[in-house]
Amino acid sequence: MGLRSGGQRFLLALFGIGLFASALTSAQTEQAHIAVKVQGTKLEEPSDYFTTLLIMALNASKAENEVIDIVFSERDYAQARWINMLQHDKSNFVIWTMTDKEREKQLRPIRVPLFKGLFGYRVLLIRKQDQVRFDKVKTLNDLGKYIGGQGTQWPDTPILQSNGLRMTTAETTELLFRMLNAKRFDYFPRGISEAWFELLQRDEPDLAVEENLLLYYPAAIYFFVNKENEALAQRIEKGMEILIDNGQFDQFFYNHPRFSSGMEKLKNRRIIYLQNPSLPPETPVNNPRYWIDLKRE
Repeated sequence: MGLRSGGQRFLLALFGIGLFASALTSAQTEQAHIAVKVQGTKLEEPSDYFTTLLIMALNASKAENEVIDIVFSERDYAQARWINMLQHDKSNFVIWTMTDKEREKQLRPIRVPLFKGLFGYRVLLIRKQDQVRFDKVKTLNDLGKYIGGQGTQWPDTPILQSNGLRMTTAETTELLFRMLNAKRFDYFPRGISEAWFELLQRDEPDLAVEENLLLYYPAAIYFFVNKENEALAQRIEKGMEILIDNGQFDQFFYNHPRFSSGMEKLKNRRIIYLQNPSLPPETPVNNPRYWIDLKRE
């Protein structure tokens, strides 16, 4: 009886080990869903440059059993609100914005420029009827006779002002488009990844990209996370480096409408150079791995 009981216990033990091993194997292969919040809204989901690139980077650096779930914002906010939200949110939350010294103190930057440094090249959105007026602009002093429009909390605004340009400000891009149409200011500087792309998306029959001028100041747009979420920062950074190494970043960048819609229209423009006193010294402006310099092209 004792021997049979011992044998039964032994068989039960083996059976238990088998169940444990089976459960462990199942747990190892079970998909782990990782939620990542972004500043993009659901309306931007199909073609948003930044969200798509972020997903590519996170997928490049994830484990085999991980699934990245992007959580879109229910509404859009002014840039200052996004930054404030991220400062107080230690979860997996990512925003994208132009860098400056103050933002790199507040947030954790992933220092891979998302537009290869081209974010510092600016064309001017104007009212179509004003092209004749802007044909006379040859220098920074000439441009200073007109009034531009910029976001209240955008880092571009103090850059432009520090170079002697007069700016009228508003909280959102939508409001700035309305103000330009209403003749509240004369021009709206936009990145070459933004200007033509935005005009294609919007019904703005009275606006156009000014034909002759190109502003330039060194600037980069990065992904940012909360300063205490180093794990997420490193995963995004690793993913971006993988995409650069395997060529997927260049393929995505050069073929995306935000880039292709603008680059072909930059030839023979007069470049007006500006200083950027807010540029962090760590910005990789001299590293061709991350930075395109149109002035040398």
